[in-house]
Amino acid sequence: MKQIIHLMVFLALVATIAGGALATANAITQPIIQANALAAEKENLQKIFPDVDDSAFEEVEVKQSQTIEKIFKVKGEGTIFKLKVSGYKEGTTFMVAFDNSGTIINYVVLSNGDTQGIGSKVGDETFKNSLINKKGDGKLDTISGATISSRPVIEGIKEAATYFAENIK
Repeated sequence: MKQIIHLMVFLALVATIAGGALATANAITQPIIQANALAAEKENLQKIFPDVDDSAFEEVEVKQSQTIEKIFKVKGEGTIFKLKVSGYKEGTTFMVAFDNSGTIINYVVLSNGDTQGIGSKVGDETFKNSLINKKGDGKLDTISGATISSRPVIEGIKEAATYFAENIK
């Protein structure tokens, strides 16, 4: 009986020390992890506005959306929406930027898990150019033969445009 109590005390002591070590490691590494995540996010934002200083990007709180992951106001330029939509396979993560009137001024695909070839056309320049200078809530064309991949992107852009009109403008 005495030996069991000693083992329990020893185990509790080891668990306490291990828990404290993990908490300390987490406290030390958390700011580094957050800084690296912010740096990666700013790298993506620079793809939309390459000539804008890092300090011009300001994250805005997203009010309940399944598709919109993040929103960034860009001083003097417009608003960037980061979206993730489903598709044929794994879907697409992309950013779309609107100027202050709701016109699409840039579009960049960050990742696309859909079928290479047809499904990956949502990242092509041709598709991007079909979106630029159009109203986000206006008529936007899908890609013929890749509607399962392009339709969710178009719907995501329309959701972002509606969100922009109702919450940001």
